Amino acid sequence: MHKASKNLQEKIQELSQIIYRAATILSKCKSCGTCIKYCPLNLREFNKDGKAVTVNTTISCGGCTVCYHRCPELAIQLIKLSKNP
Repeated sequence: MHKASKNLQEKIQELSQIIYRAATILSKCKSCGTCIKYCPLNLREFNKDGKAVTVNTTISCGGCTVCYHRCPELAIQLIKLSKNP
């Protein structure tokens, strides 16, 4: 088994500490539910106005980009919030 280069190991460590939030551009959301259906962590739901949003949680969405790439209206942004301490 090959070991990843030092640079790659450092990059993996850096990326694993980034906290993301999938944010909905409410004016673009057509309430189709695609992002809710495909979120692997089940962190999205419809709000009181019927728009799909990320639930208020301390869990990072991880930035997997599934909702971002599946949204037919391009209504999702992945926002880098901060790094873990």
